[in-house]
Amino acid sequence: MSKPRESRFGFIDTAHVYLKAGDGGNGASSFRREKFIPYGGPDGGHGGQGGGIWFEASSNITTLAEIASHPHVTVNNASPGSSNKKDGLKSEDKTIYVPRGTVIKRDGIVIADLKLDGQRFLAARGGRGGRGNTAFKTQFNTAPRISENGEPGDKFEADLELSVLADVGLVGFPNAGKSTLLSVISAARPKVASYPFTTLNPNIGMVTHKGKSFAAADIPGLIEGAHSGKGLGDTFLKHILRTKILIHLVDPQGFPGIKPEKAVRIIEKELKEYHPKLAKKTSILAVSKGDLPEAQKVFEELTKKFKKREVFLISGVSGKGVSRLLDRVIKLLPEIKEEDLYQAGGVPEAPRAAPVVKRGLVLSRDADGVLRVSGEKVDKLIAMTNFTQPDSWDRLHKVFKLIGLDKALKKAGVVADDLVRIGGREFQWSDEALPTGKPTKFAYKYRKTSDYGDGQLR
Repeated sequence: MSKPRESRFGFIDTAHVYLKAGDGGNGASSFRREKFIPYGGPDGGHGGQGGGIWFEASSNITTLAEIASHPHVTVNNASPGSSNKKDGLKSEDKTIYVPRGTVIKRDGIVIADLKLDGQRFLAARGGRGGRGNTAFKTQFNTAPRISENGEPGDKFEADLELSVLADVGLVGFPNAGKSTLLSVISAARPKVASYPFTTLNPNIGMVTHKGKSFAAADIPGLIEGAHSGKGLGDTFLKHILRTKILIHLVDPQGFPGIKPEKAVRIIEKELKEYHPKLAKKTSILAVSKGDLPEAQKVFEELTKKFKKREVFLISGVSGKGVSRLLDRVIKLLPEIKEEDLYQAGGVPEAPRAAPVVKRGLVLSRDADGVLRVSGEKVDKLIAMTNFTQPDSWDRLHKVFKLIGLDKALKKAGVVADDLVRIGGREFQWSDEALPTGKPTKFAYKYRKTSDYGDGQLR
């Protein structure tokens, strides 16, 4: 399992985790045998339901550090059924709390985007309990000696990515005054110093201006090549994908070797190179450190160079121009349409289990030439079949025939004594009848290999 992005900056925004939901409990096969009750009949109870794994967004959490340090999330299996029609106990669900803005991916596909406080998503579903022999009683079979194993719970590896949720993102070269501005307009207290890369983590503050409130995020300074990994850009650029407005702060003193005008173009190019959505966001230019002698000149030059852009002159120290900038922000925010913002994509409309249903059967050949039958339903059928019971074995034969597996294998060219792999087990094709006298196309052949069990019928 890959190591999460290390918090050399004290902040973890990615995690790779292994999820294993609880297996359902096995059903019981038993009969009621009591004095003076000659027709007790089957009384095997059903297995309990396996517990699932939920993710829940919480505004009290700001990092994925906790789950990154405990990447194996498992749920206990449910208990089996027993005699006297007693059903097994359900195993408890497990809830993993993550920050708002957490995106959950499976095989690179987004399966959940948790934006709201308290929003929940069932990532791994627990297996259902196997049925006891009471469920198989019919008028033709009043004494069934058959029960099911519990359904295996979902298990897979998932990638979690945190994308900070804020209405306004503060961007610019290192030491451009972003942290100073955030500390002035909100209660946030980011580290402020006179050297580059003072900010190593995104900082969020709630801003209240003239009765309106919004969240602003101070993103670590960007440099040329940030989109490809230089500086801290590739680590934190994703945190401004969800913002509605960008305030691009420009240091009137420039960055070493880079004049203010060129600095503006470099940052905007980096935003575009990282994601097209960033280039289309509403962006305001703000010349910071307005108390410096050269600030007014730089402001006038940028106003002329970028005639279609709004340019402000501000000072986080004296407060010059800050109120006017905030006036513009609170006016623009309601005009931004939700559909124009970045969306993680591929998200279910309602919370549901992550796995995509694979319909039908797929026949293929393994490297050693053995036929393999795969498919979610047939794999589940094998896992829930109790091979210690002859009746369960007979039932499996009938199901194979009903779903058309016999015909499919014949069409694939299977001949007598060929092995067929289904759901982690091996079967031997045969045109003869089993010793029981019941016709079948399969005989079970178990092997002591790591891939196909431990050599025991289950």
